[in-house]
Amino acid sequence: MTATVGVPVRNGEEFLERTLRALQEQDLTDIEVVVADNASTDRTRKIAEAVAEEDPRFTYLGAATNGGIPWNWNRTLAAARAPYFMWNSADDTARPHHLAACVDALESHPAATAAFSRVLWCDPDDRVVDAMNDEGLDFLSIGPADRVGLFFRRGVWQVVGWGGVFRTAALRAQGGLPDYWGGDFALAVAMAMRAPWVQVPEVGYLARRHPGQMTNLQASDPVDQTRAYRPGFRRPVAFPQWYMNARLLAEAVRAPAPARERARAAVAVVRHWTLPDARTLGSDVKRSLIRVARGMPPRRTGHDATPA
Repeated sequence: MTATVGVPVRNGEEFLERTLRALQEQDLTDIEVVVADNASTDRTRKIAEAVAEEDPRFTYLGAATNGGIPWNWNRTLAAARAPYFMWNSADDTARPHHLAACVDALESHPAATAAFSRVLWCDPDDRVVDAMNDEGLDFLSIGPADRVGLFFRRGVWQVVGWGGVFRTAALRAQGGLPDYWGGDFALAVAMAMRAPWVQVPEVGYLARRHPGQMTNLQASDPVDQTRAYRPGFRRPVAFPQWYMNARLLAEAVRAPAPARERARAAVAVVRHWTLPDARTLGSDVKRSLIRVARGMPPRRTGHDATPA
């Protein structure tokens, strides 16, 4: 087979069938799809097993307990048998040409380790509501630090979460998705420092905006943010934004690149991510202080109902 698609999900009944049907309609048919269900309590299992029963390319992986977002995403990578791999969030849809175009791009550029198409935002009813600032991106002709800067400056988040297609071996070499809030960004920095990426110029992926999506976890309690990635976390306070920024810088400075490139990459992280997003660092401190003052236990938040 040519490509493995990992579909991590937790309580994703609302959009899961649309996501899986879109994968069935891919022009690239030589694929396997691994649906990893992170202990859902809704109809997720029934939907996934129904598709797997009718289409042998689909496999369902269940779980008795919530192992956290990275654990669930990474077990799809562990199960992959193909040389190319893509994560497809359970609430997003890939257009029919997406996988084939990304695989073709990687085969045409042997040095690249990831390929991605352009992304549109859609609402729960599949209506397009916005577009990403991702037209005309060139990650092939620039060096490691400039790739990191371009990733953050233009917000090319789709490389690591919304339909980016990786060389499976390269993604595994980086350990998959890290087990902390913002780990996908750190993964992007690590990969950008090591090899170029290639963009498919057409729109190939629809990322959905809806009330239950995982990105809404940003506004929740910092302990809950941390527990979504590390369910066993039991400390009374957490600083996920500070930790993420530290790890972004660590990935930049420890990469196997010339010292000047590593320094420039660290500057790019600070300039294009840490400083523009500085309010979240203050929010971490404020919310943690409030928790201490009130003696608050970890809250159960809406992230339990998001695809993970």
